[in-house]
Amino acid sequence: MRIWLAALMLGAGWGAIAAEPPPPADLPPAAAVEQALDGHPQVRAAQAELRAAEAEHGRLTAGGYEYGLSLATQRRNVRGGPDHTEWSASLARGLRLPAKAELDDRIGGQGVRAAEERVGDARHEAARQLLGLWYAARQAALEAGLWERQAALLQEQKRVVEARVKRGDAARLDILHAEAAVAQALSQGVAASARARSVQSELAARFPELPPPEDSQPAPTAPAGDADLWVARTLAHNHELLAVQRTLDKARLLTRRAEADRTPDPTLGLHLANEMGGDDRILGVSLSIPLPGKTRGWEVQARLAQAEAMAEMESATRRRLSAEAAANWQKAAAGVEGWRRLEEAAQAVERHADLARRAHELGELGLSDTLLARRAALEARLAAGQARLTANEAIARLLLDAHRLWPLGADGAHH
Repeated sequence: MRIWLAALMLGAGWGAIAAEPPPPADLPPAAAVEQALDGHPQVRAAQAELRAAEAEHGRLTAGGYEYGLSLATQRRNVRGGPDHTEWSASLARGLRLPAKAELDDRIGGQGVRAAEERVGDARHEAARQLLGLWYAARQAALEAGLWERQAALLQEQKRVVEARVKRGDAARLDILHAEAAVAQALSQGVAASARARSVQSELAARFPELPPPEDSQPAPTAPAGDADLWVARTLAHNHELLAVQRTLDKARLLTRRAEADRTPDPTLGLHLANEMGGDDRILGVSLSIPLPGKTRGWEVQARLAQAEAMAEMESATRRRLSAEAAANWQKAAAGVEGWRRLEEAAQAVERHADLARRAHELGELGLSDTLLARRAALEARLAAGQARLTANEAIARLLLDAHRLWPLGADGAHH
């Protein structure tokens, strides 16, 4: 039985490992990404809020009651007797009940934990922005590179046409047709290069720590496992959901704190007086207890409603994240299959374009058909390249949301 259980657990572990695809090879270096996330303003703002939450925790632990010192002096006029200068002093301080002190400490601790999760969520959101801009830059560079290649091929095709015209094998009208195709490709290339520079400039402005994307074309790897597996992985350590849960816990503790405030805190005082020129000395102790009214009850009702609202927000956040995770898995799985089909089609269309070019060089095919085949090859290759980048981005997003791509914790660590 023990051997069987061990084998079952080992098999489950290997299944979990096999269900995790490797990160796409066209991502930026991990060290540069970590540096970019550490320096992102959104992350730094969340870290500042964490320090504020830690200070708030200290304030709640110390309590809001302070010592109050009161000093008074007066002149006593006695009929038929001497006048006297008198004075009095008192020192008072509110006393927080032990149960309230414990609740305040727990409330402050939950606030710190919620702020820690918000730091992780800020890193997550910054990483999402980074992924989007990174692959947008790669998409724009892909299009610019293909139009540049198309222009070069059409230039070569134009030289072939010119040579055939000189031999008398083609009409001069074909030269105009070839020149128009070259001009159109160059125009499209200029526009694509401008878009690529614009996206790259935005990427460099938002994440200056990243190097420019390299011209690599790694094939995407389909994620194993089903949507339920990836939804569970995504929800296991999602900082946004954890932050809402910590805030919900804090709201419930605040409700208990409001309930505890139904019992008012006493104020203990010590007073000393000097009267009749020092003949009378008074030392006393005072105890003041507020008489609670309806305000404290309404405070409890308000805290209860706030906790209920936060519970509904937690449920809505869980549903939204589950739907996003399932959609991400579908996009990644379908993206890989779509890329494979488009890659096969692009290779076939490119072979046809090469055959059409050779046929035109031999005088067996007209220029119009050759240019149409070349344009179809460009469009097919562009579609396949875009599908490859889209699939890699979807896989990277799936891994990112499941905390299996880059460190996203409050301390920059994996969960």
